[in-house]
Amino acid sequence: MEISFEELDFIRSISDKDSKSIISNGTSFCNDYFSKKTSSLKKNKEFKNIFLCKFSKKRNRFYIYMLSVQMTEPKSLKNFCSEILNNWPNISDHMDPKLNYQNKEYLDGFYIENFYYDKVLSFSKDYQNNQRTIKNEIDNFIIKNRNNFTKNNQLNNEILKKEYLKINKIYKKMITGKSSDLDTVISQQLKEIVRYKIFVNDLNKYQSYSCNWKPGKGKIPYVKREKFSEFENI
Repeated sequence: MEISFEELDFIRSISDKDSKSIISNGTSFCNDYFSKKTSSLKKNKEFKNIFLCKFSKKRNRFYIYMLSVQMTEPKSLKNFCSEILNNWPNISDHMDPKLNYQNKEYLDGFYIENFYYDKVLSFSKDYQNNQRTIKNEIDNFIIKNRNNFTKNNQLNNEILKKEYLKINKIYKKMITGKSSDLDTVISQQLKEIVRYKIFVNDLNKYQSYSCNWKPGKGKIPYVKREKFSEFENI
């Protein structure tokens, strides 16, 4: 029996009211990733479209999509979409069954156990460097939350201890390379629900289409007549 992200979020909210939403965190991180990649995603000076991310609870799908490209020359829509996709190997590689094992950075936001507030912490095999990273994060936490500290040092120490344990848990997990049960469930879910889309306006035929891919199924898209406005409310 598979469990959806929506169900996971509900279960986690019951057990821990402060738990992060897997759906919200994954979607936000994905969009932040592509917003920072805007310049590198440009196909040419005129082409400024980027990929965006959207979770559909109705369909239990996570879409990574682009809108909307103008096609002015009469040509194969499948080839046109494949050419666009091939400009970004970090995305197109996800379609290749031989490369499907690769970690996709823009999906890291779903693995919330690796998150400390708004970012994934990075650790190496250098113990001293890792300790500096932990110390810096604690210092940043103190600065951001300075108004929450009082003259009660015992209470202050409890707050810091809680944060240290949170970071240390992430540190130990990443250094050992172990996957938690939650990581396994999330990985299985992502394999099933991630889809890619490119919306295309064919100016010769006055029609709108979408090219669609499923990871690991090759770079030849499934094409259907679909306007972005039809996709907005899914």
